[in-house]
Amino acid sequence: MDRTIRQITGMLQSPDGMRRCAAAMVLGELAPHDAAVVTALGEALRDANQLLTRYVLEAFESIGGRGVVPYVLPLLDAEDMETKMRAASIIAGAGGAMVGELRKQFEKASPTQKRVLIDILARIHSRDAMQLILDVLFDPDFELVKEACQAVRRHSHDATPKDRQALHKQTVKFMTSARVKKNDRVLTSCLLLVGYLGAPDARNVLVKYTLPKNLGYIRRNALIGVNGLQLTGSAATAVVKQMFKYLGEADPQIVQLALDIIEKQPPVNSLDGQWVKLLKSKHANVRSFAARKLAATDTPASNKLMMALLDHDDTQVSEIAAGALARHKKATSLLLAALAKERQTETAWRLGKILKPHSASIDKATVKKFAALAARDLEAGHDRYEALFYFLRNIDPQIVDTVLNDVGLKFKKAKKWMKAVECFKQLMRSEGFDRDQRYELAIVNLKQSAKDLAPHLRGEDHALRGFQVLLTDRTFKLLDRLKKEKCLDAADLFYVGFHFSENFGEDNKFGRQVLEYVAKRWPASKDGKAAKNKLKLAAVAPAATPPPPAVS
Repeated sequence: MDRTIRQITGMLQSPDGMRRCAAAMVLGELAPHDAAVVTALGEALRDANQLLTRYVLEAFESIGGRGVVPYVLPLLDAEDMETKMRAASIIAGAGGAMVGELRKQFEKASPTQKRVLIDILARIHSRDAMQLILDVLFDPDFELVKEACQAVRRHSHDATPKDRQALHKQTVKFMTSARVKKNDRVLTSCLLLVGYLGAPDARNVLVKYTLPKNLGYIRRNALIGVNGLQLTGSAATAVVKQMFKYLGEADPQIVQLALDIIEKQPPVNSLDGQWVKLLKSKHANVRSFAARKLAATDTPASNKLMMALLDHDDTQVSEIAAGALARHKKATSLLLAALAKERQTETAWRLGKILKPHSASIDKATVKKFAALAARDLEAGHDRYEALFYFLRNIDPQIVDTVLNDVGLKFKKAKKWMKAVECFKQLMRSEGFDRDQRYELAIVNLKQSAKDLAPHLRGEDHALRGFQVLLTDRTFKLLDRLKKEKCLDAADLFYVGFHFSENFGEDNKFGRQVLEYVAKRWPASKDGKAAKNKLKLAAVAPAATPPPPAVS
């Protein structure tokens, strides 16, 4: 040992904890292969705190070799998981030469310690280490057996192809031993290991155990093993075709595992014609899987089939078809034709929602056609108009506003006041709701108003509220519009005039003007005479003024 390293090593005995950490860090960088240094680092671990333990283990990782293992073994019982796993990694790094020592440790280890030791063995990738793992498969502690399989799964990818092939051969030979043949539980675990190791010929071993002649739990583990393989080319095709045969079986677990394998592998074109048949499968997951396969392409034939599947008894299949049609750009014309013919409101709604992603591609002529259909349904009182409105709003909300306005005016002309109110009320929710539409809503509300002169009822009248808002807009000639409104009669205008003449300021002035018009236009009518009397009473009464503000 040269002088510098001796000095640094000596610092590991310093009473200053920071100097000890610094020494361990430097030794980790230098990684001297010296037994005295390993001994000094090991002795430093005896009373090390967590920080020093970390730096000593880092130094051991750099130095490596069997010499560090005796000092690290006790740390497999450490409460700190990082320390425990780092210790396991160091021991595994010592290689197959440590398996004998690990076997001794395993024999006297607690269940928790055994799990850590198995993880170490799975990292070594040697024949002896694998044999110890295989022997564990006979352990009555099933949780320990599962941990052994999972450890191989975690660390098999770190092995070289040569090591994986060797471990695969060892496992397959172990499977054929008389001892394993008598124990199905061990056999099922071996099938998982074959899949996790993933050697090139693992497919041939595993597929043999998936055949129906085997017991169900053996088949299931073999299928899990197959699903862990990375297959390509003819091997993938052969496996997919074999799995396809299992989709009609009664065991739902077998069916699901077969589906998982098929979905993982590349498509097999020769099976394309078979998916339609599987839509009638007794298994819901098979039907859904077949529907997804059929929905994968945007072709006329596929889209036509998806349209038919919208009515499938299986809700999941129907939803897959709907999602495909929403994505497929070539399905637009089919969907539009179906929506135009559909009379069932619920189905029309669904088609409208499916068409939402297609909105940008729909031409003006088609939009005009559906606007006319929506107007016709609205006039006829057919609920389908709401679905058509949803469809049109996704293209341009203004189209729906125009339909509502035009149909509302038609209802007004036909004196269907309630229907007209409903049209104009829907427009109130639109950003384009303007004063002309507010005026029309107030007019049709007035026509169906009870026209009760009681103050509290007039205060709740929607027609009068609408006129009140319009009066605040000095540019809107409300009085002129009312005089020209052909549908209004003396009773309508007297009611409006009476209400506003009871108010103050501009409202009062407007109310008097309306009453004067009623008295002049219908002088001999009951409402005309009532208007004159109201005006006379107003003339002899003191000028209306707003009440004084309340004194706090």
